[in-house]
Amino acid sequence: MKQLYAIDLINSYFSKEEATELILSLINYKIDLHSNKLFSSQVKYGIEDEESKYRLERLVASREMLKIFLSETDETHFKLTAELKIEPKSKN
Repeated sequence: MKQLYAIDLINSYFSKEEATELILSLINYKIDLHSNKLFSSQVKYGIEDEESKYRLERLVASREMLKIFLSETDETHFKLTAELKIEPKSKN
């Protein structure tokens, strides 16, 4: 039986500024990760990593939608929750 490991990564209230910084930092980190994978694949193999390219496009779009949402909302505080689940799984 495969084990599942879960972490309560974020579960608290944040000001608008703190929430914006936290979420955008996470998204920007993932954008950098996929940008590096895409660049590495292009340099090493001369091909694009399609999965990273797709994730990069989705993350950039999500970041822009989030920026718009946060700039248009009058709310000053948010409750953020994020749970991280790690489950061993074969990619095939």
